[in-house]
Amino acid sequence: MHVPFLCPRGHRLVPGRVIVGWSPCVCPPCGGRARGLRGHRTYLCLDCKDEHVTTKCYLPYHVPAQGTAYRWP
Repeated sequence: MHVPFLCPRGHRLVPGRVIVGWSPCVCPPCGGRARGLRGHRTYLCLDCKDEHVTTKCYLPYHVPAQGTAYRWP
């Protein structure tokens, strides 16, 4: 799994301009992982936040389970 270099709006995700976090989830890409690893590494762009926009990247990508209500982790 690679680390994103750019946010969806094109800002560079460099040290000091990104907050790296974790979001627990059991969507299909995460459901097969070992206990304690079910979730997404998140990358919050601080340049977007300065522009009053929230952009967050999820790895692995979030895919809602089929037949469930669509929601982000």
